[in-house]
Amino acid sequence: MDRMEKLKKSNMQKKQIQQGVFPMQTFKQVESPTNLITDGIQRIDIRNTAYGLAARGEYGAAVQKGVQKSLPGKFPLSAAQKDIIDHIALMSRNPVAEEKAPIPHDSEFLTNHIKSFGYFLKADIMGTCKVPESAYYSHDKQGNPIAPQFENAIVIVMRKELTAMRASTGHDWMGDPISFQSYQHLGMVTETMANYIRRLGWEASPQYGPSFVNKYSVLLPPLLIAAGIGEISRAGIVLNPYLGLAYKAAAVLTDMPIVPDQPIDFGLQEFCLDCKICAKNCPSKAISVGEKVMYNGYETWKLDTRRCASYNFTNKNGTMCNTCVKSCPWSNPSTFPHNLIRSLIIDIPFTRAIAIKVAEILGERMTAPENKWWRDMEYVDDAIESRE
Repeated sequence: MDRMEKLKKSNMQKKQIQQGVFPMQTFKQVESPTNLITDGIQRIDIRNTAYGLAARGEYGAAVQKGVQKSLPGKFPLSAAQKDIIDHIALMSRNPVAEEKAPIPHDSEFLTNHIKSFGYFLKADIMGTCKVPESAYYSHDKQGNPIAPQFENAIVIVMRKELTAMRASTGHDWMGDPISFQSYQHLGMVTETMANYIRRLGWEASPQYGPSFVNKYSVLLPPLLIAAGIGEISRAGIVLNPYLGLAYKAAAVLTDMPIVPDQPIDFGLQEFCLDCKICAKNCPSKAISVGEKVMYNGYETWKLDTRRCASYNFTNKNGTMCNTCVKSCPWSNPSTFPHNLIRSLIIDIPFTRAIAIKVAEILGERMTAPENKWWRDMEYVDDAIESRE
């Protein structure tokens, strides 16, 4: 057996071994997502997302002014983070190598190799999937048509920092910094991964960042579902069984051959049907307390994006809101007691009602204000004023 064959066999065996911190391979895999997805999906113009609508005044002058103020960062910490994210997004693109690297070129090897590389770069969860054409935005921020280019996606997930989240109320000044911390890391990881893939001889396009970073040509939720990262939740966000809603995601689109993962089913549709904790805690009342509806070909609990964006951009006592993330029972830390509860909820359906009731009784279980380390401040006319 030559060296290449030995390397290929070794990596095929490695496929059965857990690579990341979380044993995602243990969840039930299904051929189709647990929420109905039809063929009637219309591609979305990125200018018509909630952020785009708010920025051009569709949600009112006050909301538009809030967007304009948040762009440079109204909180010194988030402004400092935004500077770094902007800098990462300006990285120049390296060319694709003229010859492919001397490694096995089959999809089994490459999938295991690139996932291992993602975990080496400190990703919390990795996944792969095919990119449906409907996941591509129809137009970019400048109004230019976006042509679907890649069929494969490598999906990267990083958790939000739980200490700060617990110290936060969920809708105070740490809203942006908690998200931006993950976005910074994802920007570095996706740019590094795309650079590496090009050096190996395949094309790659990094997809990351908050809305103000022009680095997206696709919607991430369809990729998260297809890659087996999670199921759609009542909050309208893809929920992961170990991280809940407390994560951010990015992707690398590529023509590198990969073996796609499958969607997973851990009973979330039934859980969210009964659990309305995120909706009850949402300060803007943007999360539905009713049944799922069909929206643009997707069966989902439809988020009222106008209410959500309006609250975020007119919040006088903080930055963006993470209340749904913080209040979700699945967002609890991945400790032995919480993982035991997760297993019971997944494996024994009648325990779901008990878990929901306990979560409601415990209420502020994820709040630890004594761990607050930051100072509440805001830029006003280029000067910093205290908001303590």
